[in-house]
Amino acid sequence: MTDLSVTTATAPKTLEPHAPDEFGWLTPAQVAALTPEIVRERIVALKPMIAEYAAESEQLGYPHPIVWEAIRATGFFYHFMPKVYGGCEFGPEDFFITARQICEACASTGWAATFLAEHNWFAALYPKQAQDQFFANGRYFMAPAVSTPPGQAIKVPGGYRVSAHWKWGSGVMHSDWNIGMAIVPPEGDAPPSVVWVAHPLSDAQVLDTWRGQVAGLAATGSNDIVVKDLFIPDHMAVSAADLTMGTTPGAKLHANPMYRMPTTAFLSLVTSAPTIGAARSVVEMFRERIKTRKVTGTQTIVGEKASYQSMLGKADVMVRTAEMVHDTLTREVLERAANGQNHDVAARMASTAQNAFASRLARDALRMLIDNAGASVHMTSDPFQRMARDANVACGHVIQDYEQLSEQHGRNMLGLPPLTRFF
Repeated sequence: MTDLSVTTATAPKTLEPHAPDEFGWLTPAQVAALTPEIVRERIVALKPMIAEYAAESEQLGYPHPIVWEAIRATGFFYHFMPKVYGGCEFGPEDFFITARQICEACASTGWAATFLAEHNWFAALYPKQAQDQFFANGRYFMAPAVSTPPGQAIKVPGGYRVSAHWKWGSGVMHSDWNIGMAIVPPEGDAPPSVVWVAHPLSDAQVLDTWRGQVAGLAATGSNDIVVKDLFIPDHMAVSAADLTMGTTPGAKLHANPMYRMPTTAFLSLVTSAPTIGAARSVVEMFRERIKTRKVTGTQTIVGEKASYQSMLGKADVMVRTAEMVHDTLTREVLERAANGQNHDVAARMASTAQNAFASRLARDALRMLIDNAGASVHMTSDPFQRMARDANVACGHVIQDYEQLSEQHGRNMLGLPPLTRFF
């Protein structure tokens, strides 16, 4: 007889997310007074506190509540919320400059905050009826967006019946909605289609599958999300094909061209911000440490050695280059959307590959420095090792798979069909 006691005993428990309550929202006047520069200045002022709580956030498995409420107070989460609903509708370039500042203090906190802020852009791509619910009372939308493994959506009158066990729900511990990808079985000879469905998080189970079980990005709260035979009305679903081409209902509703950016191209940029921010932070920490660190057994300051000076300069150039590529690609993705050029598959494939290369370049700079910063940086109390672990895991995201993305770019250059949908 099979003993099921172990399976039952080790099944992950259900978690209760910390959905935003009635407190912490800015007034309409406060939101109207925001500028990208004001939000950035507030975030920069928070960096010491974010860094101070990084270790505790890692132990919690999600950003510390004190840190999270402080970020909320800056207005950061209103960035992509459409103006018609009381948001800021600021652009992607300003967003990433600010997001990288959070990531410099704690890449895990930055990952969760950046994704949840960006998902307000995602929410703005749904039909108006959905957006009226998402942004009710002038409040921003808080939800992870999960795709792996995709769920199943059975078409029924008025909507879909969806069942799924999604993983990697980054930011779910501070959310009250969820967005998930599901496959709609084919009818007749038609191929299967893919939809992204939205639903209140209260309709799902959030499972304790993250805390203490990952090597990096441990404070992102990326737990599993489960729904069983959940009815999703038609207005709460958007076609993956429309998301890919920037032809969603929201793209027609909002005049701002950023709402026509392809989701995959934009997602790739979102996943690079934490690695680039972490690398920038490590360059600065390394610079300060080699000013006083001595060669073992001597009175020689390592910062006086040409090899360390060269190493510092090289790492800084690598990170500056990654930042420049990230900024340039952000502008290009927005420009293609504004000019009706989302159909340029070659440009999109090149863009996602270049973006992954920028992340690798930043991570390589970080690795070079941590390899030469002494044994003490590997103590769990040292932020060096936390930044390195976070960057390693961030580069493991599917949209950061440089080898696969560069292969796809090369195939396209040779006139061969794509092997994946990531472009």
